[in-house]
Amino acid sequence: MSAPQSPAADDIQTLFRYTRWANARMLDAMQAAGAVPVRAVELLSHLLRVQDVWFGRVEGTAHADLALWVDEDLAACAERAGTSVARWQSMLEERSGDALDQPVAYTNSTGTRFETPLHDRCRDVVNHGTHHRAQIALVLREADGAPPPTDYIFFVRDA
Repeated sequence: MSAPQSPAADDIQTLFRYTRWANARMLDAMQAAGAVPVRAVELLSHLLRVQDVWFGRVEGTAHADLALWVDEDLAACAERAGTSVARWQSMLEERSGDALDQPVAYTNSTGTRFETPLHDRCRDVVNHGTHHRAQIALVLREADGAPPPTDYIFFVRDA
């Protein structure tokens, strides 16, 4: 039995539930659209791949070596979306107490080595996704699409 979660751990778990919700809404809207601009799919693929790369860096898995920009279709994005945040949530459920404060050592894509507390890495993954979902929404709007609202407050109201 794991120790009770700290408020910070609960916050991080909530942020990853939000990320899963927002990614699913965006993916559903893109799959329902007649035609989706290639740039929107590229951004979604990148967002999901980065989630996996950071998971790999934190957990020391092969995900750390994924290319960040790859031509994938919506079906590949849907498959990755179904597993990526779930991996994070499972790993975070296993972490208790001060685990989120522990530094994670990693080498970034340019070869620079860093150490950052896990809670900051988690928040960065969530914020990176928010940034790219906003870009996707803009690309969809410019193509006369209607992206779904994915702001955090909509998640809170939806819950």
